[in-house]
Amino acid sequence: MKNRGIRLAAAQEAAQRDPGYASQYYGRRSRLAGLRSGLGDWTSFGGEVPGLVDMAPGRDQGGGAGGGGGGGKGTTSLFILSEDNCIRKHTRFIIEWPPFEYAVLLTIIANCVVLALEEHLPKSDKTILAQKLEATEIYFLGIFCVEASLKILALGFVLHRGSYLRNIWNIMDFFVVVTG
Repeated sequence: MKNRGIRLAAAQEAAQRDPGYASQYYGRRSRLAGLRSGLGDWTSFGGEVPGLVDMAPGRDQGGGAGGGGGGGKGTTSLFILSEDNCIRKHTRFIIEWPPFEYAVLLTIIANCVVLALEEHLPKSDKTILAQKLEATEIYFLGIFCVEASLKILALGFVLHRGSYLRNIWNIMDFFVVVTG
């Protein structure tokens, strides 16, 4: 309350020195009051809301979840790696590199083929082929863990636009890796 009185007194003093200031101050104040009450018109501000503080770098500043795209400028990955970090740049290059994407796709297809060849026999008996195919599971899991780790390092985990868990396919991928 005391601060409001001081600001009001400062505004009145400024209005006495410059008559144009009063209309600017009171107009701005009423628009912000309307905005805070939920009745304000966002378009009257021309896309910006004067007097409001910008969010800290690394925080989501609105918008929807992007597809596989990157986050906004100033975002961090895991609260550690900034956009211009060497590790993050290289991991982003790797996950966007077409041969990497094809390799992951081929790994998924190979894993599906291995699962399709699996035979369920009574009393947990296994054929020689089933035993060999079962040994490949650890390799598939390792490849999928590496892929998820690289994507989390490059995109961030969940807090900002374009992060790993803001993509529905990555959510499914993460679920498969965690349950594997």
